[in-house]
Amino acid sequence: MSPLLLLASLAHASCQLMQTATATGTRLDLTANAEPLSCRRITLRTPTETPKVEVRIGKRRPPKDHVRVTPGQVEIGLPELLPGDTATVDVSVPGDKLEVILGTPPAPAPTAAETHVTWTVELNAKHPGWGFADPAFAATHKEIATLGPDGHRTEEERGAAPQGTLTLAPGSFTLHIPGAHLYGTGSADVQVTHLSDGLRFDAPKGGEARWIVLSVVGAGVIPDSDTYISGIDWRFRQVSLPEPAIPARLASVTDKLELAQALYDEVRGPVDGWLPGPDALHPRQLNRAWRSGWLTPVERGLVLDRMLMQGRIVSAWALTGSAPDPLTLTGFDHMLLAAQLGEREVLLDPACAACAFDEVSTKVVGKPALGATRVVPLSPGTLERTIKLVGTEFQVHVKATGAGALWLREAVWGLSDARRDAVLGEHLGLEGAKIAATTGLDEPGAPVELDLTGERSPKPLFSDTEAPWIGGWADL
Repeated sequence: MSPLLLLASLAHASCQLMQTATATGTRLDLTANAEPLSCRRITLRTPTETPKVEVRIGKRRPPKDHVRVTPGQVEIGLPELLPGDTATVDVSVPGDKLEVILGTPPAPAPTAAETHVTWTVELNAKHPGWGFADPAFAATHKEIATLGPDGHRTEEERGAAPQGTLTLAPGSFTLHIPGAHLYGTGSADVQVTHLSDGLRFDAPKGGEARWIVLSVVGAGVIPDSDTYISGIDWRFRQVSLPEPAIPARLASVTDKLELAQALYDEVRGPVDGWLPGPDALHPRQLNRAWRSGWLTPVERGLVLDRMLMQGRIVSAWALTGSAPDPLTLTGFDHMLLAAQLGEREVLLDPACAACAFDEVSTKVVGKPALGATRVVPLSPGTLERTIKLVGTEFQVHVKATGAGALWLREAVWGLSDARRDAVLGEHLGLEGAKIAATTGLDEPGAPVELDLTGERSPKPLFSDTEAPWIGGWADL
């Protein structure tokens, strides 16, 4: 394999990667470009091998939880890689069949449909929401086995969760859990039949099925969102000890609003990070996460929550996401905090880099949430376009406030000037337009004004003519 230079241009970042053959496999040399947050997530795929991987950031090896190796795939998170830094990845896979994916990988192709799954369940009674209330069930054995059409065991997985998502090839599929009561749903063209101790999915065209165990032998398993919250909060409490302490320079601040604003700014200092794993709800031990200099969105929210409580400010977390699925907890990867400041409750979004102190990302407003609030409220805001035609050129003035301004700010946060202009044009229905002037785009919480010029006729901003926030938008 000759050296190969790859450039991955993503919506928000780019990463330079050199791939070179070695005696045992492949070496990847990565350099983060000037834009922030590049080279953050790498996925390596190989058809049959379970590769051996060694990762270095400069001369250091990242912690073990940065790298996750499964048969045929390696996931690597490099959130500590700053612009201009380098990293190397040595992969022991013979041949040239290694696939390197930068950023979020595409969904895997559907595998051949299994016909039957048998499962006996064990869940720990000490973990509320993840097990039974009755301690007598704490020692029950658990395994999951997949049986092919010929009745032979084809796959076994230890520690399976009591809910999940199945990708179905065309055909029929039966999920059988002895003594269990299950609930399931399916995508379009998937018919779901509830059996006495399982589910049957008939998918003539293939599709997706979701399932959850409601009870086993009469003992409830994650029966409602309150129990979900108790179980997750138990996990969060375990990783919170010892807690990151309030910085000494803020310990003497007595005004709660001033302290909350200062702590909000403090926890937004570390860069964003990503960890490979099944979900975002397994944070690292918070003190170690805080010292590392980077945080996942959930870790950032937990650190702020603990610091607020140290400052005697009552707060509570809520989990949401851009596409949360309450049935499986998939997509609950974004943490908000409801902080009580006198008679005023403020919803904080520390994971939103473009948000001001009391703003919530437009990507999660209106989405379901678990925790302090069950539905993330919509924020007020307006967006207006004033359009003039001068000869063959359209001159457009845009004024946005509140969530309308935040919607524009989030779309271009961290981008280069050249990329920013293109994205703004696309968002404002003015593809190919040039940005003549901007005001407030880099100031969280401020109104935004833009002047654009272009020769293409402006398009409506939203297909249903309604903005995703209260107040809407208008052409003047």
